[in-house]
Amino acid sequence: MLGGAVLLAAAFTLGPALFPQPRVPTVTRAALTAATSPVATTPVATTPQAPVYPTTTSVTPLISGRVNLNSASLEQLEALPKVGPALAARIVAGRPYRSLADLDRVKGVGPAALKALGPLVSF
Repeated sequence: MLGGAVLLAAAFTLGPALFPQPRVPTVTRAALTAATSPVATTPVATTPQAPVYPTTTSVTPLISGRVNLNSASLEQLEALPKVGPALAARIVAGRPYRSLADLDRVKGVGPAALKALGPLVSF
């Protein structure tokens, strides 16, 4: 009889380790509080501003503000993102430009380049 009790106690002790029950996750819901930070209440600018770089007596930035595509040099065009020497030469060859739609006609300028160049160029 003692052997049966030991086996029964061993079954209850080792049973959960040998045959575990699936654990169900518990879901806790909490109400979100309203955002009170000033960042959340400020309106988002639709058009990002072009960067303006400081000028010193010994250093003049290649570009500052918006770059005019109709009068920019090759070096200024190459300083723009996604514009290399070949694309800068094609941009110069396609002048004059009146809008981003005109710039879209240049071979090598796609939607990603237009999105990157939009806030940085003027006409």
